[in-house]
Amino acid sequence: MTEHCLFVLKPSFLDLLKKLNCAFDFEKGSKRPVFCCLKDEKIENLYWAIPTSDLAHRTEEQIKKYNEFISKDKSDLRSCYYHIGKTTKLALFKISSCFPITDEYVDHEYTSCQKVVVLRNKTLLSELERKLRRILAFESTCPNYFPQHITDIKNALTDSNQDLSNGITREAIELAEVRKGIARSIFNH
Repeated sequence: MTEHCLFVLKPSFLDLLKKLNCAFDFEKGSKRPVFCCLKDEKIENLYWAIPTSDLAHRTEEQIKKYNEFISKDKSDLRSCYYHIGKTTKLALFKISSCFPITDEYVDHEYTSCQKVVVLRNKTLLSELERKLRRILAFESTCPNYFPQHITDIKNALTDSNQDLSNGITREAIELAEVRKGIARSIFNH
């Protein structure tokens, strides 16, 4: 996998997220590109991806909401939830929806006009990495704070006790089920 490149995920990654009871907003995984922001500094073959979206597909109200988050003081974590920047067109980077990924779940590089899309704008890359690092630092203190359950995905991708028949650990599934039960009991009362 190449850092700073856009990729399309395999349907098997969406299956993994479903098994882990993770929330995600890219049902059409075979079409939606994700941005491979950076390689993990500690775990070999693990990368951090950020879902992207064409800003032209957003309403004025949605764009206003994103800009409200983006314009918050830098000390406010919510200022890191989104970023608007240019890929081949103006795009929304959903940083708070980030997730770990391995080569196993990448279908192909995303192309536009028959060219692989690689981001080269150093200012954009620096800001995306800064925001991503803040989200990941927060996640490390509050595991699974975000709806996609970043920590559960990371554990499923890196656990050495993997069930190779489906690419997910039994422990990760059991932990996700326990968390799901706790969440139900909290919200049902």
